[in-house]
Amino acid sequence: MHGDVDQQPVTVEDVGDDGVVIAAVHGDFDVDSFRDVREALFTCLNGRASALVVDLGDVGFFGSMGIAVLVEARQRADVVGAGFAVVAGRRTVARPIRMTDTEDLLRLHRTQDEALASVRAPSGQETDTGFSWWSS
Repeated sequence: MHGDVDQQPVTVEDVGDDGVVIAAVHGDFDVDSFRDVREALFTCLNGRASALVVDLGDVGFFGSMGIAVLVEARQRADVVGAGFAVVAGRRTVARPIRMTDTEDLLRLHRTQDEALASVRAPSGQETDTGFSWWSS
């Protein structure tokens, strides 16, 4: 983390009575923060969440450690039967995900509203990720 203020790398918020939880990651998602982020995501998935939306809108640096944690969290979501989606509206986050061809696995969305709609859609009805606008 940069600066003198120690900010938590993840904040978790319940967003309704349907069990959907948003985990917003802050700062750099790197070797210094990935353990805290992983722990927060797994706590959500092992607890009360019917679905987890990981919001990366406040992430500066994002690389392979972040992708690995998200893939692992998606796998855990599948095991516990929870919905899963990722918000990556910033090119610095979306680009590494697209370059590793994991955008469909991670259910990548541009906005939190789109991600929430996707995890709340009836089972089997995927919503469009809307990343046709994004180019390399």
